[in-house]
Amino acid sequence: MKKILALILSMIITISLIGCSNNNDKAIATVNGQDITLGNYEKLLALNKSSMEAYYGSEIWTKEIEDGKTYEDTLREMVLESMITSEVVYQEAQKEKVSPTDEQVKEQIDSFNDSIKNDKEYKAQLKEMGIDEEFLKYQFARDLSNANLQEKFEGDVKISDSEMKKYYDENKDDYYTDTVTASHILLKTIDDEGNELSDDKKKEAKKKAEEALVKVKNGEDFAEVAKEYSQDSSASNGGELGTFGRGKMVKEFENAAFSMKAGDISDIVETEYGYHIIKVTNRVDEQKSYDDVKDDIKSTLASEKYSEYVEKLKEKSNIEEKEDIVKSAKF
Repeated sequence: MKKILALILSMIITISLIGCSNNNDKAIATVNGQDITLGNYEKLLALNKSSMEAYYGSEIWTKEIEDGKTYEDTLREMVLESMITSEVVYQEAQKEKVSPTDEQVKEQIDSFNDSIKNDKEYKAQLKEMGIDEEFLKYQFARDLSNANLQEKFEGDVKISDSEMKKYYDENKDDYYTDTVTASHILLKTIDDEGNELSDDKKKEAKKKAEEALVKVKNGEDFAEVAKEYSQDSSASNGGELGTFGRGKMVKEFENAAFSMKAGDISDIVETEYGYHIIKVTNRVDEQKSYDDVKDDIKSTLASEKYSEYVEKLKEKSNIEEKEDIVKSAKF
């Protein structure tokens, strides 16, 4: 559920935050006297609805999240909140004289139109939603205003070494990498339904695993032996499992893999799935130092401070929501 809500929010941010484009439209909210219109709200709602359905299907909207609130209810609220925030930021960018020029907005529109020029289906969807040049103008004007205001704020904000060191100490785990890149050969001791094989079948599987182990220990190409022997779906790709951290594999497999060095080939490792032979191709066990990551930390703290700044701007703004008109928006 949290992943879906995070995706909704990220899509709202990515699609951008829209203000008004039709003065004759009903206002769903006003920000310091400036209307946010029902028409633009419905367009942004439709854009986010379409993006979410591409991931989760159209059935998601009636599902309850908590306390009787559905995903539709949540999306409606999040889109409205994002539009209010956008309008606050847009107005502040004007006061701070960092609004984009008409030419900069036009460049963004031209770039967007160029990126979809060969996608007839998507263009048809946008047309059906009412996404026209005027709408894009307001969309990109607000998007660029946010980027410009954030750039100015983060350029001016002061972040001390003590703040950054405190953040590093409290979030050291975020800068620790403990991963293995590996391949394996698996001879199964369970059938396709997950049922355990007979003792005789298990003996056959172990004998095959021992044959494969001799070959790779004698220097035969691991990938080729995996293709010949392994019963895992990774066999066709030479047994490659990619890179993984702790907690991703069954315990016996993890313990063996994380105890090995790059280039090592294990003995036979037995798990609930069968007999494995593991080859580690890369091993990373690294705690990045404060000096390694202080620039990243500075950016993170500056971004957090910008979010706090925007919240304060909202608190100082005169915001009026018109719930009855919001509820009338088509979905």
